[in-house]
Amino acid sequence: MSNRNVLKNLSTSMITITIAVALIIVWLLAASPVSTRAEAYIGGSMLAVMISILLIGRKLKFREPWVTPLRIVSIFLAIFLTARYLVWRVEFTIGGFGLISLIAGLMLFAAEVYSVGFAFLGYFVNVYPRHRTPVPLPADVSSLPSVDIVVPTYNEPAELLEVTLLGALNITYPKDKMYLHLLDDGGTDDRCNKPLIAEQSLARRHVLQELCLKLGIAYHTRVHNDHAKAGNINAAINNLSGELMVILDADHVPTRDFLTKTVGFFLQDKKCFLVQTPHSFINADPIEKNLGIFHDSPPETELFHNVIQTGLDGWNASFFCGSAAVMRRSMLLEVGGIQGDTITEDAETAMILHAKGYHSVFLNESLSIGLQPETVMSFIAQRVRWAQGALQLLYFKNPLTLPGLKLTQRIAYLASFSYWFFPFSRIVTILAPSMFLFFGVMVYDATTEQYVIYGAPYFLSSIIFSDFIYGKIRWPLISDVYEMVQTPLAAPALAATLLRPRKPTFRVTPKGEQMDKDFLTPTVWVQYTLLLIVSVSLITGGWRWFEHPGQRPQLIFTMLWEIINFMIVAAAVGVTLERKQRREEFRIIPVKPIPAAMMTGTKKIMVEFIDLSANGARLIVMDKQFSTEQLVSTEPLTFLFKSSLHKNLLVSIPATVLNIESGRVGVQFQYRDMQQKAEIVDLIYGDSQHLEARLERRRKRITFFAAYLYIARKSAAGLGNNVSFIAVQSLRSLMKNTHKLFIVRTRHWWTLVFSGRSDR
Repeated sequence: MSNRNVLKNLSTSMITITIAVALIIVWLLAASPVSTRAEAYIGGSMLAVMISILLIGRKLKFREPWVTPLRIVSIFLAIFLTARYLVWRVEFTIGGFGLISLIAGLMLFAAEVYSVGFAFLGYFVNVYPRHRTPVPLPADVSSLPSVDIVVPTYNEPAELLEVTLLGALNITYPKDKMYLHLLDDGGTDDRCNKPLIAEQSLARRHVLQELCLKLGIAYHTRVHNDHAKAGNINAAINNLSGELMVILDADHVPTRDFLTKTVGFFLQDKKCFLVQTPHSFINADPIEKNLGIFHDSPPETELFHNVIQTGLDGWNASFFCGSAAVMRRSMLLEVGGIQGDTITEDAETAMILHAKGYHSVFLNESLSIGLQPETVMSFIAQRVRWAQGALQLLYFKNPLTLPGLKLTQRIAYLASFSYWFFPFSRIVTILAPSMFLFFGVMVYDATTEQYVIYGAPYFLSSIIFSDFIYGKIRWPLISDVYEMVQTPLAAPALAATLLRPRKPTFRVTPKGEQMDKDFLTPTVWVQYTLLLIVSVSLITGGWRWFEHPGQRPQLIFTMLWEIINFMIVAAAVGVTLERKQRREEFRIIPVKPIPAAMMTGTKKIMVEFIDLSANGARLIVMDKQFSTEQLVSTEPLTFLFKSSLHKNLLVSIPATVLNIESGRVGVQFQYRDMQQKAEIVDLIYGDSQHLEARLERRRKRITFFAAYLYIARKSAAGLGNNVSFIAVQSLRSLMKNTHKLFIVRTRHWWTLVFSGRSDR
């Protein structure tokens, strides 16, 4: 072992021991008995220190080297306030009001202990986040490793795959060292021989073979569909020859510099088995779409991909996420390829390779862009699969007992997997205040004054720390809404997985779905039931305020708690109204409009593309002398613009006019060859700096109160839209049935009466 590795291991051990000793001291101090007034002063003082740290961090723009000590101090202050709260909860707030109260109180406390435990694991993960920069590649290209890029596919359309493959072909890397492979699991021998789907499967195989032939890439399929995506990759891995292997989902289009920024880590560290990059998305997920938060709030996925993974990377525990990653093929082969014992084959594979002593890298730069599920049910199905896979990993390959992992890696993996128990905690915290407001069951025996002294500092410390660590990319209550949307289906699915851990199987998440009308998702009635419970309990709480004045000390914070629950559940109800969506190709809005020349007949007019997709664009005419009304629908045009792939090359692409609205012209591209489409694909997806700039537009910090007002506003709008939709649909259904009853049946009777008379 090199001196560098010895020092690194020694440093990690010292950090771990220091954290453990500090935690013991914090817990001892938190458990020390002091007067209530002293507790109030302690809580207030520590909150003031945490707020000061947050303000200093903002002033320093959260830059190193000062942000690390500030973060560590903030973590220990938050842990102290949390420990003090738990000690108080155990000693003074549970039981004393009968058996039902005791059981309900213990259930709520168990949910809180889970949340606190997960928070502590989160603190550990975020102690030492690692922010990497790309390792430059050597000037001698002959020393670069060969790379196989594999794109597994099952049921994705050829049009979507074509864009991904063109993006991969645009990657900047020596062409004699980069090989592209399409792994088709929808055209396997088994599927082509099954009577019901044989024709469809054979047609798919033929179409994709033609596509690969046209692009000059390799087509692979296999005999059976065993082990889903993991099996698909493993069936091809022995037929590859590259030292490295890039895995891209069928909808993940890479940027030009994907390999330029990732391959260097493998040259720097011979024990590196993985370089993972974030997953970024071109479209709104169903929650962002249905609540209207896509353009004015940060992406939900960035909490994991931009913060948690960097924290895990500090402990050599960042893991494979299934796509947008580079892996060392020899190390994969050493463990039998992508693992398939669970349905989260990606995290499972990374954990097994970490246990072998190999290293992973998380490069926090967006180098690909993909598609998110479009419907609530598809979104929930995806998240439930992740949750079930995490439980399977805890059952079959528990990181706490898996041989080979370091203690810090065990804790880091436990933090990642334990998150998925949230549906059980979420149900308890939603229903707990209603137990008191409805039935007077004392689930939380505390006055408002006591909660202000003990509970509020704990609650606020977690929010302040969250703002410090990831306030730019995750606002208060956003996570609660996402969890509430998933809970009605996730809770029973996870319960079933706990009972039968081998039962869940891998299912492909649908992408690019089309919806031709508005509709309510099946979980709407569960959410409405919860909303009804919360609403009626608030009304009941108002009644209790006047009828039972002695309960007012408990009622104040319980009602505030229930108001927050109402906002969360109302937002979840708003999400259940699915809006119609007919566009197959998602558009990007460039950071700056893209200049081009439009040729129409003999005229050359300067224009700018203001949004762009693989199929077409929307533009504005820069020449004030030219009126867009002169353009005719389906009129042939030609666009000229500078190539982003080849210097000093002018690209010419034909198009036709689709529509003209408010001076903006919609056009559809009419490609003559694949190179023309490759140029547009590169214009949309190729520049990682443009991708990062588009993501940065959504990232911003807002105050705690602004975040709550934001969710309150979105919840109200979403709930209003949902209720209006149900009212309109109910009215239409009533009118339709009335028409059948009074018009259709009357005509039927009339016909019977008079037809009978005419027969006579």
